[in-house]
Amino acid sequence: MNGHHVHPLRTLSARVLLVLALGLALTAPMRASGPAGRVLFETGFERFEGYDPALDLVDGLGRGQNGWMSVGRGGNGLLTNLLADFTGQYAYIGYQGPTNRDTSVNLFRPVRLQPDTNALPVVVFRVTFSVRDDTPSPASADDFRWSVYTPDDHRLLTLDFHGPDQSINYALDDGKGFVGTGFQFEYGAVYDLELWMSFGRKRWSASLNGASVAYELPLTTTLARRPALGSVDVVWAAHPKGTWDDNYLLFDDYRIVAYPPNAVAPLMEFDRLDAQGRAVLKVWGEPGVRYRIQSSNDLSVWTDRETVSPSGGDGLAVWTDPQPTATRAYRAVALP
Repeated sequence: MNGHHVHPLRTLSARVLLVLALGLALTAPMRASGPAGRVLFETGFERFEGYDPALDLVDGLGRGQNGWMSVGRGGNGLLTNLLADFTGQYAYIGYQGPTNRDTSVNLFRPVRLQPDTNALPVVVFRVTFSVRDDTPSPASADDFRWSVYTPDDHRLLTLDFHGPDQSINYALDDGKGFVGTGFQFEYGAVYDLELWMSFGRKRWSASLNGASVAYELPLTTTLARRPALGSVDVVWAAHPKGTWDDNYLLFDDYRIVAYPPNAVAPLMEFDRLDAQGRAVLKVWGEPGVRYRIQSSNDLSVWTDRETVSPSGGDGLAVWTDPQPTATRAYRAVALP
């Protein structure tokens, strides 16, 4: 750690537990279970996979290892020194800025997928990463981002880690710029990012260490057709534009998997208490999939309640608990 002691994700996790204790369901995206998915690409950047730590991941001439590519030229490569939560070989971007006029650097490994919105409509991206700055200075700190592109380079979304104030932000493809999530990251902390994209419903959500930071947002606001997946890029962006700090991002266990609709747990959100004090819940899932709602008074024993099936393009189902209570937790489970 480098002296920063902000722990917003712990605060969010505590808030989720409090919400559950009050009987208000709010769940972050969960890991897929049930039917297996189709792995589109995965790597741990290890030598046995063909990665050479003596070389850049993508060099200054654009030559990349194992199909990796870049837009812009800047510091990147592979490291082997042992760090907490990073073992073996892992990748980095940053530290040494471009010597030309580039104001951002993208590293990506193309996957070029036209999602089957019937059989494999959900794509999940997972990666472990950490933003580091050996000489932190808010005035000169850069941004690091994860951005999703179509095969024709249309940027669908970005999750941004803004160096100057350590805020976490997102951007859609609506041209309106970044929107704050209300949370911050900590330099030196290690995060497991999960990015869930429903290409059938054109929605996405993201979580860090299991805590939701973006929730049921539009996958595209400009494309009339369902988008395809081209790549998930790690981005280093200079801030202010044209200047580069010596900060960097470590990343490892990069994985993209397409899943069938019933392999992915739905999202649940407390909507309100009605006039009779009954909890009204929203369940977002894939259309045509049945979800069993369960409840618990102690987070240990779960009772089956009812089954719902989202309908319409947004994949939303609304359920009202017929039994008012001051203390109850809820979850939903996808059925075969």
